[in-house]
Amino acid sequence: MSRRGGSQKLAKQTVVHMDPRLARLIADYQERVSDAVTMLEDAGIPRPASHLEWAAMDVPQTGSLPGGFSYFKHGIGCAVDGPPWGVDFDFREDGQIDGFNADRLHRFARRRLVDYGFGSAEEIESAVQDAHNAGDLVFSNNYYVSR
Repeated sequence: MSRRGGSQKLAKQTVVHMDPRLARLIADYQERVSDAVTMLEDAGIPRPASHLEWAAMDVPQTGSLPGGFSYFKHGIGCAVDGPPWGVDFDFREDGQIDGFNADRLHRFARRRLVDYGFGSAEEIESAVQDAHNAGDLVFSNNYYVSR
């Protein structure tokens, strides 16, 4: 009830239909991106406030990180690669790191594609498109983000 005595409408809840394999892959990818950004910060490379700040940031294009990892700074993004995993991501407009696309998910999962239950890049692309069509993913400024 509102203060005026009327009833408030409840927000409509979004029903998630996403393929559980894809949901797990996205969560793992985003976790590793977060780990990569933390590794960069620990190495003295600050997290940018925007994608443009990252592009203009004066840091070496390549470098070593602890644990056998290395990084490669490119455009508005970075690839961080090491023995147990590798991830390539872009910083979004306000420095967000939650965006992805099917190709980046595939490259992240390539070492363990079967562990995620996918057999090919095309299967990942199809699952991403299905999730987008179901409204579970939003496509904005060249990236998908989870709803």
